[in-house]
Amino acid sequence: MARPVDRDAKRRQILEAAAARFAETGYDATSMEDLASAAGVSKGSLYDYFENKEDLFYGVFEWLAQTLMRASMERMREEATARARLAAFADASVSALIDHIDLYPVTLEVWAAAAKAGTRERFSIAMRSLYVAYRAEVTEIIAAAQRNGEVKKDVDADAVSALLVGAIDGLFLQYWLDPNFEARAWVKKFLGALFDGIATSKGEGQCA
Repeated sequence: MARPVDRDAKRRQILEAAAARFAETGYDATSMEDLASAAGVSKGSLYDYFENKEDLFYGVFEWLAQTLMRASMERMREEATARARLAAFADASVSALIDHIDLYPVTLEVWAAAAKAGTRERFSIAMRSLYVAYRAEVTEIIAAAQRNGEVKKDVDADAVSALLVGAIDGLFLQYWLDPNFEARAWVKKFLGALFDGIATSKGEGQCA
């Protein structure tokens, strides 16, 4: 009797293998045959899980985004103060990138897909949703800190969130281009300066 297939595990296996292949050869130069070979399955098996190459690539994007975001959110929620939570969020984001640096080209491929007429709508909406989710998490940290007196009341939480998320995103690209770029050190210094500017005297007295 054949053993039942764990579809979730098989799908994850395909996504992980496909992510590595897309990162190595790029979206356009990668065929479904290549992806099947990388995942160790038949081409037909791919179509059991994904309609076509674009659908599989979209699945890779979702899997990678969720993997990176989950690491950031889990670390952030362990901390008690706003300063520590922001520091944990940034450090976890950068650490997750470093741990998955070989897959960073997938991000660039997603940007390319968001610029192409045929895939623009699907991938631009996905990227926008991802940024909205990241900004919402950081905005809530700052808003909560304002409510408990850690951050000045006149600080625009949405603006700070947008700039912080953008800064971390820029660090990702710089680190990928230059592995000697000290991403962790720079984000720590940036956050120190940022929080010193928005914190109340109560917030300044707390440890990062």
